[in-house]
Amino acid sequence: MTKQQLPKGFSRGAGFSRRSVLGLLGAAPAALALQSAFPGRALAAGGALNVYSWPNYFSNDSLANYARKSGVTPNITSYDSNETMFAKLNSPAGADFDIVIPSSSWIKQMADKGLLQEIDHNRLNFGSLDPALLNRDYDPGNKYSIPKDWGVLGVVYDPEAVGGEIKTWQDFLDAGARPGVSGKVRLSDSGWETIGMSLWTHGKDWNKATEAEIRAAGEEIKAFAKHVKTFAGLDPNQLANGSIVLAQTNQGTARAAIGLNPKLKFVVPGPMSELWVDNYAIPAKAPNLDQAYDFLAYQLEPDVQLSETQYIGFPAALAGLREKLPADTKNADLIFGGKDLDFSKLTSFVVDPATIGVYLEVQTEIQAAAGG
Repeated sequence: MTKQQLPKGFSRGAGFSRRSVLGLLGAAPAALALQSAFPGRALAAGGALNVYSWPNYFSNDSLANYARKSGVTPNITSYDSNETMFAKLNSPAGADFDIVIPSSSWIKQMADKGLLQEIDHNRLNFGSLDPALLNRDYDPGNKYSIPKDWGVLGVVYDPEAVGGEIKTWQDFLDAGARPGVSGKVRLSDSGWETIGMSLWTHGKDWNKATEAEIRAAGEEIKAFAKHVKTFAGLDPNQLANGSIVLAQTNQGTARAAIGLNPKLKFVVPGPMSELWVDNYAIPAKAPNLDQAYDFLAYQLEPDVQLSETQYIGFPAALAGLREKLPADTKNADLIFGGKDLDFSKLTSFVVDPATIGVYLEVQTEIQAAAGG
C-alpha cells in the first residue's frame, strides 16, 4: 500500500443516525437483519473459517499464506460500519461467523448482548502484544477482545495558514475561527468526536458525561460550526491543495496528506484525545471455533503483524512494532500517531445506551448549524 492510499471503504469516525443506533441497542433481532456485502456467497460450515470484517482489512499475501499453512481459505464478508456489524450479529444471519472485528466503542455493548464469547487466553500469545493496548476500559482483562490495530483522533493542519502550532483542542477551536481558516475546517461526523473535544477542554470524561454536560459541550461546537466546511470523510488531496487547512482526522489520513504536502503537520491535541482499537472477537455461536483460534494465533505472529501494518497503514498491536519497521518506511512515526504519543492521555469511547442518543442528536444539530 502506498503512502497515499488507505484501504478501500475504510473510514474512522463514521456517523450513525440516532434512530438506527438506538434501534440496534433495543430492537428485536429479526428487525435488524441486514444483507452482507457479498449476499451471493454461501458460508461454508465445518472445516471452514468465516470472518466478518471491515473491507480490505487483510493483505492477500497474508490470507494466501494462511491458506497454504492450514489448508483452509478464509471466507471474508465485509461491512462498512460497526452499526452494520452489530446488526448482523444481533440477528439470525450472524450465526455463521467465526471471527468479527468490532471497534473498541462497541465491545461492551456486544458482550452485554451476549453476542461474544470469552477469549481463551491459553490458546493465544498475548505476551507478544503491546501492554498499552491491553486491559483498556472498554474490555477489562481482554475478556472478549484481542487488539488487531489502532488509531488516534488528531489534527492535521497547515501551520502557515492557521498562524502557528496546534497543541490543544482549544487551540484547534481558536484557529478555526481565524480569517483564512474559517470555512476550511473539517470536523468528524461522529458525535462523540466533535463533542468530545469540548468535553476534554473542560476536563470532562466523555464516557461519564451527563446529558446536560453533553448538551452544553454541544452548544460550544454548534457556535463553532459556522467555520466548518465539511463533516464528510477527509480526502488527503483536500489538505494537499489547501481547500481544507485544519481537520480532525486519524493518523493514517494525515500521513497520506503529509506525503503529498510535507509542510502539513499532525498532532494529537491535549488535554485528552481518542484511542480507537479494532479488535478480533469470537461470536457467541461461532461454528468453527478451533479454526478461529488457529487463524488468530497466525495473525498474532510477529511477522504477520509487521506485514499487516505495512499493508493496512495502521499499527498492529505487536509490542516493539516501531523498531521492526523497515528503516526506509516513509513518515514512520506518523503510523504511530507521532513520535511522542502519550497513551496515558488517550481515552476510548464506550457506547452507552443511556447517552448515545444524546451524542447523536446533538451531532445532528451541530451539522445543521453548519448548514450541512
